[in-house]
Amino acid sequence: MSSSTWPAGQPVITWSQARDSGLSRRAADRLGPQRVIRGVYAAGDPTAWASRAGAVLAVADREAVICGVTGLRLAGVDLPPRLARDPRVWVQVPGRRTTPSHPEVRLVRSSPARTPIAIGGLSVAPLPDCWLHLAPDASIDELVEWADAMTRRQHPVTTKAALAKAVAASGRRRGIAAARAAVELCVARTDSMPETDLRLLLVRAGLPPPRVNLGIADPAGRIVFHLDLAYETAKVAIEYDGAYHVGDRARMEYDAARRRTLEDQGWRIITVTWADLTTDPHGIVASVRAALAR
Repeated sequence: MSSSTWPAGQPVITWSQARDSGLSRRAADRLGPQRVIRGVYAAGDPTAWASRAGAVLAVADREAVICGVTGLRLAGVDLPPRLARDPRVWVQVPGRRTTPSHPEVRLVRSSPARTPIAIGGLSVAPLPDCWLHLAPDASIDELVEWADAMTRRQHPVTTKAALAKAVAASGRRRGIAAARAAVELCVARTDSMPETDLRLLLVRAGLPPPRVNLGIADPAGRIVFHLDLAYETAKVAIEYDGAYHVGDRARMEYDAARRRTLEDQGWRIITVTWADLTTDPHGIVASVRAALAR
């Protein structure tokens, strides 16, 4: 549909709005390819999450806000596969209200949201609340993964203190015990989800909590490297290798020089892959325990 027939300034319209705006029958018929959910259409890409979220809000209660997985997605949070595969738009509505009732929508019924934030012009529940919306169906480790993802070293969207404050203000609700435990285990300034899994593995095995992203300085005092996980006093580092740079010669040469520099400074480097995490976690723990003992 051409921009001349779409109501000016409205990125999303309902069928009734389209009809009331005076669209011709032919123009209205062309709304079909731009359908986002039943009876709602978008001026932009109907598959984009912002369009889908806007479409849901267009037919929702006026107090409704985007929440849960969709809120985190709009904020650019690094989502694990289980959440990334969720095709629904999550929306929080007051009390027991059930609008909008669409198969493409996941309703979260709750008291009116705390003051929402705006992302791309959309009303979104505060991001710590979005995280809490996941708690009823998540394990403690999953909540830690997601909390770490929200407090990344680069581009964090919240803080551990904000997550803890949201938990403290939540009273009794489904999943609150898991959320409370997850906040205690959350560590800010991580870089990836496997690093979180690796840290949890070591702590659950009874080893001391390692430092996250410890900066290593050159002789001039400039931070030149960051270690994924480190026991600084023992000079034991655990590095996750995701094989992101296989075939990248320059990166491989950089990694080799980096490792040599660290070993020259007396560091013992234990490299862990995804296969190690999934098939031989006990072997990882044994290697770290032995290195610390030495």
